[in-house]
Amino acid sequence: MKISESTLEVLTNFSSINNGITVQTGNEIKTISPMKNIFGKAKLTDNFASQFSVYDLPEFLATISLLGNDAEFDFGEKSVNISGDGASATYNYADASMIISPPEKDITMPNPEVVFDIDDNLLSKLKKASAVLSLPDLVLESNGTVVTLTVKDKKNPSSNQFSEVIMDGDGQTYAMNFKMENIKIVNDEYTVYVSSKGLSQFVAKTKGLEYFIALEPDSVFGS
Repeated sequence: MKISESTLEVLTNFSSINNGITVQTGNEIKTISPMKNIFGKAKLTDNFASQFSVYDLPEFLATISLLGNDAEFDFGEKSVNISGDGASATYNYADASMIISPPEKDITMPNPEVVFDIDDNLLSKLKKASAVLSLPDLVLESNGTVVTLTVKDKKNPSSNQFSEVIMDGDGQTYAMNFKMENIKIVNDEYTVYVSSKGLSQFVAKTKGLEYFIALEPDSVFGS
C-alpha cells in the first residue's frame, strides 16, 4: 500500500505529542501525550490492514523520507518493508506494551461554557507570537463584553503580549489558561469547545482531526 501525504502529516503531528504510536487496523489513529494532557484522534483516507507499533515515530518518518514520496509499504507480522526510488528499508515494529497509548474508550467532553471558531491564520499568528516573543501561555479571556485570545507570560505582568478579539462576550467573565506547548495541532479551521471542568476540545472543520487539551489548573470561570 501507499501512505498518503495527509496521513503522513497526521503522523508527523502526532509524533510531537507522543514519540511512539500503536496504529490499529482501519482508518482511525489515536495518540496521547505521556502527561495525559493532550489526546489526538484522526480519521484517515488510508486504511491499515494490520496493527503495528512504532517506538520512535520521528525515526520511522525519517526512514520513510529516504524512500521518496511514492514509496510502497508492505506490512508484515514483525516489520514493514518500505520500497521506492530503487531502494528499500526494513523497519521493525515495537512491542505494543512499550507504547503509551490512549485508553480504548474515547474521552467524553463535559458540557462547554465557551464555544468559538479559530482559523489557521489566527492559529499561525498565535504560534508565531509565542515563538518570536518567547511567551509560554495562551489565555482565552472575557471581560463580559469581548472575548480575546492572548499569548502572554502569566508570571510576568510586564511581559510582551499578542492579543486578538475573537467574538463578542455574553456577560460571563473568565480566563481559561493553556500552555502554548500543548497546542500541538495541525493548522486548520477548528471549532473549539471549552469547559470550566478543565478540558477543551478542538474539532477540525476540513480535516478528520480532533484534539482534547487540558486547561491549566489556575483557569477561572466567573467571578
